[in-house]
Amino acid sequence: MTGEIFDIKHFAVHDGPGIRTTIFLKGCPLHCVWCHNPEGMRRGKDLWVKREACIHCETCIHTCPKQALRMKDGEVSIDRSLCDFCNKCVEKCPARAMQRIDRQAEVKELVDLVTREEIFTRVSGGGVTISGGEPLYQPEFLKELLQGMKQAGVPTCIETSMFAKQEVLESIAPYVDQFLVDIKILDEETHKKYTGVSNQQILSNFRYLAGLGKPILVRIPLIPGITATEENLRAIRAFVDSVNPEIPIEVLNFNSFAGSKYRFLDQKYFNDELRAFPREELEQLRSCVEE
Repeated sequence: MTGEIFDIKHFAVHDGPGIRTTIFLKGCPLHCVWCHNPEGMRRGKDLWVKREACIHCETCIHTCPKQALRMKDGEVSIDRSLCDFCNKCVEKCPARAMQRIDRQAEVKELVDLVTREEIFTRVSGGGVTISGGEPLYQPEFLKELLQGMKQAGVPTCIETSMFAKQEVLESIAPYVDQFLVDIKILDEETHKKYTGVSNQQILSNFRYLAGLGKPILVRIPLIPGITATEENLRAIRAFVDSVNPEIPIEVLNFNSFAGSKYRFLDQKYFNDELRAFPREELEQLRSCVEE
């Protein structure tokens, strides 16, 4: 079976225990305004321009048979309504600034890749983490991928928003050793406002998953003025405690470099002024979920 991926990160140390290989599956049903992986939101073919690598030689513009590329405000811009993803611009770019952000990958290919790094994962207690996008958005491929990893003896972990039908969780849970669960906002209307979907399915799935006794780590991305409020953090802590007070919660500081990816995609980030929290503020926010 093949699935759509947009990245593979080797020797990752923040995506579960130990040293891990993280595989990013393409597509997500949420549309979080702060998304740190916008290149993984949409299924299907896509490419971007890595602005910092571009040398403004315009080779890509002259190469494109569809005239889908042009200079705009001193940068190469892509008209995706014209682009047919022929790959000529990617092949001709001397600086490798033009890059595809989609590819089809076979389960066997990915299992072989991860097992080649077994010496690092085994010694460190690591394994493979499936992230995204939203990995549950490709349920059949995810299940077969997890089965393949387990058959190869690779410890498995997935990073998920839990936004999927419960049947999807039921089908993949036996093959997952660790769940990294993003709970972003507890208030339903606020969740809809900033992610585009209700959180009721997410919270229901969390209760179901906790009932299975699987290892879970809840992670909250700290977005200034949105998720990073004491009210929201304490509400999430109270919800998790009502399900199982032993489940740990981790807060993730805001990634102020995420906005550059939107430029690569010819998109505007929702707020370019936001910055990561300084240590003192970060500790204050962390105390809201650790008390």
